[in-house]
Amino acid sequence: MIPVTEVPLVFDCEGSALIGMAHVPETVRARGVVFVVAGGSQYRGGMCRMQAQMARRWAALGIPVMRFDHRGLGDSEGTFVGFTGIEADLGAAIEAFVQQVPGMTGVVLWGGCDAASAALINAWKFPQVTGIVLGNPWVHSEKTADRAEMLHFGQRLRDKRFWLKVVRGQYNPLPALGTVLRSLAARLKKSPVAAGRPSADAPRDDPALPALERMRTGLSRFKGDVLLLMSGRSLVTKEFDLLVAAEPDWQQALRAPRRISRHDVLDGDQAFSTIAEREEVGEVTARWMLDPNADLGAKPKANASAGTATDPAADPSAGEPAHA
Repeated sequence: MIPVTEVPLVFDCEGSALIGMAHVPETVRARGVVFVVAGGSQYRGGMCRMQAQMARRWAALGIPVMRFDHRGLGDSEGTFVGFTGIEADLGAAIEAFVQQVPGMTGVVLWGGCDAASAALINAWKFPQVTGIVLGNPWVHSEKTADRAEMLHFGQRLRDKRFWLKVVRGQYNPLPALGTVLRSLAARLKKSPVAAGRPSADAPRDDPALPALERMRTGLSRFKGDVLLLMSGRSLVTKEFDLLVAAEPDWQQALRAPRRISRHDVLDGDQAFSTIAEREEVGEVTARWMLDPNADLGAKPKANASAGTATDPAADPSAGEPAHA
């Protein structure tokens, strides 16, 4: 294991003080990671303290990591504006990280759910960003949600346990029926529409555009490496896959990055909330960070395994307080 120094950071973003923590290995072996916090009540520790634990494990392998609270979340000042409006926060964090670890060859943005969506919108804008890791990216719309619900409901119809719940009165079929009717009505009204590509003189990134369009456009302009971490039990993952399968523009956008890898956590939920899921995600990300061409289905080498008894990240109470 490589010795690591944890450095608390306070840096400015348009007049607001942002709070972060840099995990700086004595020997830098790879690009660094900037964690992007998902919206809501999360902060730089991450769901189930996943960001804090992964940061310590990766840094011990030579991967510098920065965790930070963007404006309005955690300990940072300012107002929370949602995932579509954190470009300035990301820019300030990347600048502070590069100043702290000048030996890095590049930066990877790591985000789950709407933080992954924020990475898609913004990664191409920063020359330091050479990779993005997308955990179950949020591409929600009524149309994609209905498609995912229909697929999920269709799978449940083939499950004996589902019918036992119906017979026992433990399942209310009305919401699912409403989704089916709404989907059928949408198909009946379906008509050809334009692809929605921005005109040649359109702004480089117009915040007034729908988030999905900004995400697709951002992906199409990103020329680095992409790792998709997808969960088998997440409706958000199903929405993403259905969107890509149905939209040629998204298929084209996925051909733009230099390299795209994908790893499916078959039993995973949206937040990778179990210890086993977090271990799998952490190991896969570390292998990809150290070698973007790595076989993500292979078992990690013993000396790269995380969470041993001597690893401080194995103890969630070690190091930085849960909410400093």
